[in-house]
Amino acid sequence: MRLHFMSKFRFNTKAPVIILSVLLEGSSNSKQKIRMALDTGATFSMIPWNTADILGLEPELSKERIEIITASGVEKAPLVTLKSMVVLGKKIEGTGVVVHDLPPKSYVDGLLGLKSLVELKLKIDFKECILEI
Repeated sequence: MRLHFMSKFRFNTKAPVIILSVLLEGSSNSKQKIRMALDTGATFSMIPWNTADILGLEPELSKERIEIITASGVEKAPLVTLKSMVVLGKKIEGTGVVVHDLPPKSYVDGLLGLKSLVELKLKIDFKECILEI
């Protein structure tokens, strides 16, 4: 019998964004923890170029490009695959992330997009202000 433990995170509904600390692991087994904003409007999660480089992901060599809409217009950004991502204690493996830098004055390093949220089976309870995995 396997027991499943739920991980809960209380958030502030008055805050401009919900920020989570996320541990990323790249192809070279290197790891980095970054701050990511929960973004249900983004299909893919997004990490900055320097994080992708530290993780050995080589985004410049990626043949797969995803169109993203930015403040300056539509851009194509590389899609790379993480070895793993740990959010609120739950690990998912082999998830695709877009590599693109957010504006310098952003609250966070990256975005936690819908594909990752679905894979994590994340539940958002706005009444109780709780994220649950």
